[in-house]
Amino acid sequence: MTTGAHNAGGFTKSAGASAIRGILVIAAAVVVGVLLMGRGLSDTNIEAAAAEKTETTLPESGAEGDGGEGETTIPPTTEPTSTTEAPPAEPELRDPSMVAALVLNAAEGKPGIAGRGTDVLKPLGYVTLKPENATVDGPTAILFAEGYAAEAAAVAEAFSLDPTTFVKPLDPANPPVEDTQAANVIVIIGVDGAIDI
Repeated sequence: MTTGAHNAGGFTKSAGASAIRGILVIAAAVVVGVLLMGRGLSDTNIEAAAAEKTETTLPESGAEGDGGEGETTIPPTTEPTSTTEAPPAEPELRDPSMVAALVLNAAEGKPGIAGRGTDVLKPLGYVTLKPENATVDGPTAILFAEGYAAEAAAVAEAFSLDPTTFVKPLDPANPPVEDTQAANVIVIIGVDGAIDI
């Protein structure tokens, strides 16, 4: 009987030791799990969580927004970068002393009008060329050689004309007179009476 009692006591000690070892193993597993979970929430998961916050989830029209199907994810909006360019700088207006102006009479029955038009420009400092008659009678216009649009607008204003209406580029293939005398700006005083001098 003594031997049997001894064996029963050994079994109890053995079972108790096993239980303690089991508890220690479970505790160690819990500690390792907590550490792994803590490491798992490091940079990558924080970035993923931040990215999720920047998206907005809205239910589709008619859906109840219960988190199931029928929801639309709207990606985050970003401000477009501005690529607005500055407008090109306007060319500097040349001094009248650097602009050769030719005045033509294109109004039949108004002799001397080209000379009077030249007299308007002389005191303003323009280089005035010998006034002529235009090849054909026609409407009033201020024509400019290439690069002299701004100067032509100033000449138009000297005659109280609206530059947007009367200023036009000179067509070298179809000049209003045979010899333009290398004029930069040509004033055509026409039959319409826009210039009345």
